[in-house]
Amino acid sequence: MTPGWALANLIMQVVLMVVAGGALWLAKKKRLKRHCLVMRVAIGAQIVLIAALMVPAFASRVRIWDGWSWFSAEWMIHHTLGAIVVLMFIFFNLVMTKLITFRPRLRPYMWTAFGLWAVSLAMGVHLYWYIWR
Repeated sequence: MTPGWALANLIMQVVLMVVAGGALWLAKKKRLKRHCLVMRVAIGAQIVLIAALMVPAFASRVRIWDGWSWFSAEWMIHHTLGAIVVLMFIFFNLVMTKLITFRPRLRPYMWTAFGLWAVSLAMGVHLYWYIWR
């Protein structure tokens, strides 16, 4: 990944987190259909960014694997958290569209996903700074 693409990706990630914050506001106002729509668009954009930019960068890093270090552990955790968040949001959508049944309330799990996304974003910012400073 080039520095320009890395910066564009970082900016898009911050924008998506702001959009998720707007979706949170919608949920607090009990506008749940709109909240779900905004989150579907945000996660859809996230999936496109992952496929187009992050997977190729991850694959190139794995190809030049030079063993475990703090850096390799951090980017591995960053990518794992990102994948978990996407899978959680896919699960939420399957529940909300009633394609699968889940009896407990989703709210605590959604907060967990948001928190993991925020941690992953913070790690992504740190990785960007470490690689491209």
